[in-house]
Amino acid sequence: MNTSTRTLSACVLAAAVGACLSVAAQPQDQNQMPPRQVQPSRTDARPMYDYASRMFASADKLRGSTVENAAKKNIGTISDLIIDRGSGAVTYVVLNAGGFLGIGTKKVVIPFSQFGWDANAKRLTLEATPENAKLWPEFDEKNWAGTEDSLSGRLSKDYYRTPQNYYPSTASNDETHVKGTVTRVDRRAIPGSATEEVLVTVRKSDGTEEVVVLGPSYYTTGNSNSVYRDAPIDVRVSRVDRNGNPVVVARSYNANSKDTNLYDDSGKAHWWSWKSTPAQPIGYPFLLNSDIDGKHITARGEKCGKVEDLIVETGTGRVAFVSIDPDQNVLGIADTKRLVPWGVITLITTDGVSIDASKAMITSAPETPKDLAMLSGDSKYQNIYQGYGISEPYYYDRTWDNSSWNNSPNNPNNQNNMNNPNRNRDLREREPK
Repeated sequence: MNTSTRTLSACVLAAAVGACLSVAAQPQDQNQMPPRQVQPSRTDARPMYDYASRMFASADKLRGSTVENAAKKNIGTISDLIIDRGSGAVTYVVLNAGGFLGIGTKKVVIPFSQFGWDANAKRLTLEATPENAKLWPEFDEKNWAGTEDSLSGRLSKDYYRTPQNYYPSTASNDETHVKGTVTRVDRRAIPGSATEEVLVTVRKSDGTEEVVVLGPSYYTTGNSNSVYRDAPIDVRVSRVDRNGNPVVVARSYNANSKDTNLYDDSGKAHWWSWKSTPAQPIGYPFLLNSDIDGKHITARGEKCGKVEDLIVETGTGRVAFVSIDPDQNVLGIADTKRLVPWGVITLITTDGVSIDASKAMITSAPETPKDLAMLSGDSKYQNIYQGYGISEPYYYDRTWDNSSWNNSPNNPNNQNNMNNPNRNRDLREREPK
């Protein structure tokens, strides 16, 4: 079996669930991992997978598929995928663990980094027993999101970390504005964090351009005011220092004739609040794969079809593409599925998905291949990002920081909770002040 495996040792898994488990630890076989190369020209020098070595899978086919361990023991069935709504990273897998024919199963959430990939069977693997898998946090769809104490809220607090003083943390009366037209919308990884931030390049009336940081991508794609290229924008900004580098950070902006405040009156960023709001009704910053399936798409304000499938790069667990079913009445291209890079998504709500692309970009994009191996074997798919005018995403190896969940005061299995003076303290209070 050609399996690329990323597994925990028995003691780490035991700490994660607060119990001493007997799990066979299997060392990572570096010879089976895709070769990596460093892209020094990028703003983030994380190691990258070579394009030709990547493997892709349909999210629709992953859901409902069985998961086995190396001994071919059936561990459970994948019920859903939990996705970072900004970067598109599959952060957790909802697994129906154990049982037979639906009897005796338990839905749990397991970090994606614990799974390997069986290239021959084209499915995820997990080095655990059905009984051990059931010890991960339970998933209840009815209570998944909507409150800060929901599982979505707790996982968000443990998953996202912002470096000290990375964003402004005090109130400002500065009325400096950057006003003009958006020429680029880019994303870059936040150092020391599992997520990324969104930057817009604004061409001002004098012809000069200025780059402005809007905020974390998981927030900007859920704040109900989409920002896309060629749109007019007026941004109130602060100029801050990041390790000796001057950075322009948005405090608020007006786009599409709509005002959006990114900080409250005390200077606290709105993304430090983890509960859902009417503007972010899909349990942000995480969303379920089933939440986005079938959603209607608008391309720079024009209706243009619906989400048909998500294409996941299996080595990193990142959603690389959205396969869309264009609206025949609007685009006139029948029922052909087209590929849209995840990076052009600007907004995801219960109302639908907005993308920063024109109809011409969509109709000229490659079709979604029936054999996803073509995505790494055919050069036309390597150039798809250029067609949409964006950079290729960061295919870095996203590994789970086990200490985050193990030591969290929100983890009911954390044995240190009773002796932790901060155990009842909201993790938001530990964000940079």
